[in-house]
Amino acid sequence: MTAAFAPGTLAARMGIEVLSGDPQRLVARMPLRGNRQMYGFLHGGASAAFAQVLAVHAAALEAGPGGQVTGQEMSCTHHRAARGTGWVDGVCTPLFLGDTTGTYDVAVLDERGNRLASARLTCRLRRATGTGTAKERA
Repeated sequence: MTAAFAPGTLAARMGIEVLSGDPQRLVARMPLRGNRQMYGFLHGGASAAFAQVLAVHAAALEAGPGGQVTGQEMSCTHHRAARGTGWVDGVCTPLFLGDTTGTYDVAVLDERGNRLASARLTCRLRRATGTGTAKERA
């Protein structure tokens, strides 16, 4: 499965593609081309935006059709640089899913699997009617 984002969104302009859309483990990729800073390295803001896109997308899948998600808090640590014309991967997994909040871990990885950045995002979840609470679904 490869899914692209709607035209006109930041995710689409950045070239982000979802490779596996499971709210428990969302995997996506983003091209280095167009997301580099002036020295040729992956831009730190692009890594952070990539992580946010993944976490919000996973939270939206968790909330279900008709649900709503808003970001509350984000932190992003950059560990190493990436350059070139390849892709970076992102793996997003939930750290906590409550009735109204979800906290996600996002690892940004180079093509060899080296961690480039680590991000943690907390989102406010408003689940679609009838999807139940986190405890009810467990």
